[in-house]
Amino acid sequence: MNIVLKLGGHVIFGEQIDTDLLKQYASLIEDIFDGGRWVVVIGGGETARKYIKTAKQLGLDETSCDETAIKITRVNAYLFARSLGNKACQRIPETVDEIRMLSDTGRVVVAGGLQPGQSTMAVSILAASVIGAERIVVATDVDGIYSDDPKKNREAKLIPRMSYEEMAVLAQKVSQKAGQYQIIDMVGLAMLLRTRIPLYYVNGYKLDMVRDAVLGKRAGTIVTP
Repeated sequence: MNIVLKLGGHVIFGEQIDTDLLKQYASLIEDIFDGGRWVVVIGGGETARKYIKTAKQLGLDETSCDETAIKITRVNAYLFARSLGNKACQRIPETVDEIRMLSDTGRVVVAGGLQPGQSTMAVSILAASVIGAERIVVATDVDGIYSDDPKKNREAKLIPRMSYEEMAVLAQKVSQKAGQYQIIDMVGLAMLLRTRIPLYYVNGYKLDMVRDAVLGKRAGTIVTP
């Protein structure tokens, strides 16, 4: 299989790093990795948001704030790669070309951010494109895509399946701010509409769902062309 797993930084790297969950992910990947081209993209989590806030308070420009967050994602990626041991490349890629090259080593590639103005969701879609991924598994802190923010609206409904076009309409209705309910950012959406790779949204705390999504069996929400 050729797979991209986009792991939201807040799932493991929240207020405190969830070492037990990190080890569980390492065990899961060790169990199901089949030697194909696999890329795991790690977000920045709460630490990145704190550093961005500090950078803004210091008067840094937006590009510098992005670069600050990227450094945090790469530290998170480094820890994740180390937890995988020899199953993973221990070099954290900094460009798409490096992702392409490392994906041919027979080991899992673990990446963070690549460049300013580009979310880790956008990185996941780029990675999926260059490795010919069958799907992108998006592990977040909710069960899938909802009609509204499920943390704020108890009436929000889980949507089992949707098209790219339906996702685009819904994404425009919800917040695009970091730390708030976000389906996909606009840059990532534009890339997705071009690459046409299926998305499997799952709850990153439920590793049985993550496993099934990676294997293409089920997901909280499946988004297809």
